[in-house]
Amino acid sequence: MAVIHTNYEGRHSQMTRRNVRNEMVQGAIDLLATNGVQGTSFALLIEATDAPRGSIYHHFPGGKSELICDAVASIGATVVSVIDGLNVKKPEDVVNAFVEGWRALFVGGNCDRGCAVAATSLGAGEDTSLRNAALEVFEEWTSSLTKCFVRAGVRKSEAADYASMCIAVVEGALVLGRTARTDEIFDVALRQLTALVRKSKNS
Repeated sequence: MAVIHTNYEGRHSQMTRRNVRNEMVQGAIDLLATNGVQGTSFALLIEATDAPRGSIYHHFPGGKSELICDAVASIGATVVSVIDGLNVKKPEDVVNAFVEGWRALFVGGNCDRGCAVAATSLGAGEDTSLRNAALEVFEEWTSSLTKCFVRAGVRKSEAADYASMCIAVVEGALVLGRTARTDEIFDVALRQLTALVRKSKNS
């Protein structure tokens, strides 16, 4: 799976016309993945993106919740696009692409980056709009992965289970890997998920 980059270094000098709203959404994704909901403040966002201070409520009149919901929807759509574009021949290809894609993103963040969607769900508190935004993305990822496994020759009933397992295992690997500051847990995830999906060829 392709790596999702959110590095802003040198980006502004290359832009003849800035898309400030998009920059803020991408910056929020990065902050959510590293700092969680509580640590995704407008002050840090302005610092990370160099966005004009007056642009916050112009682009996000609903405040922080609107910004985070848009960020979650954006990363959700990006991952779905990557999954839908995978050329897979067997179920192991799906597992490898999904696990290694997230590993690359994790390592690229110096093993100190989680999932922005999971962070939103965990930090939603009483804000149902954040929880629902995260839920919608997880459902979209599950649906997209299910279809990908079906394209790889897996029965739909099994494909849905495999999709859910892939998401659950990778989300857990991100937590454990971040705690240990190493990507070694992704080796376990890849090995065990691969062994699981291989059973579909023998059943």
